[in-house]
Amino acid sequence: MKPWLRLIFVVVLTTASLQAQFAEGQPVLRGAIGPAFSYMVSLDLDDAAFAALSSFTPAFDLSDVTNTTGINSSGMVVTGFEGFGEVTPHWTIGMYAGQGEYIASTQDAANVDYTVNFVLSSVGITAEFNTHSRSRLKLLAGSLFGIGQANLTASSFPANESWNDIIGGGTARKAFELSAWTPVVQPYLGMRFDISRSMGFKTIAGWNEQVAAAGSWKLYHNKVISDSLEVPLRALFFRFQLYVIL
Repeated sequence: MKPWLRLIFVVVLTTASLQAQFAEGQPVLRGAIGPAFSYMVSLDLDDAAFAALSSFTPAFDLSDVTNTTGINSSGMVVTGFEGFGEVTPHWTIGMYAGQGEYIASTQDAANVDYTVNFVLSSVGITAEFNTHSRSRLKLLAGSLFGIGQANLTASSFPANESWNDIIGGGTARKAFELSAWTPVVQPYLGMRFDISRSMGFKTIAGWNEQVAAAGSWKLYHNKVISDSLEVPLRALFFRFQLYVIL
């Protein structure tokens, strides 16, 4: 069984177990599911860890904001999906998965195309305490606990490569892909509002605590880079979810 399927299975069993313990003969408590959209307000690639990108191509010198577009933006849009279920009148548990990216590309005077793409993904279990489950408006506090992956790909290639050049490796094309697994903790505060008996929305503000440890980066998901640096991926975030009540 794949790790993420095992995780979903554990969440379902845990939810059922907690409902059996706490419902105490009351009607079955509700669940909800729907898309979630986040905005990382202050997420930047670490200048020190990725300084060598300026050797790959000067167009991506992270220390020079005026010379870099896209990849050095301080904001990242994250799209995802979240489901949660009430296990007591005031507590819910659920699961969230999301992914966001930076992407930038440019072309130099010799018609060489450069592309840099940074992807950040996370999946985890959420636990929330809300003010009153029978009210349409609920104030809440909670946190996500899970794992994430940071992925950086960069490539450069001439604009007019022929088929034989590509297949035979006869050009100056170069590329690499780096990735690292990270723990993720996201404490947050927010509110939930049931628009009707069948749908509602949730909005939260929180902090993304995520750090790729030194030596944890791999080349092409395979070769460990033992001297890779620690890369902090901390950021303030806002998330909005539109959910369907089950």
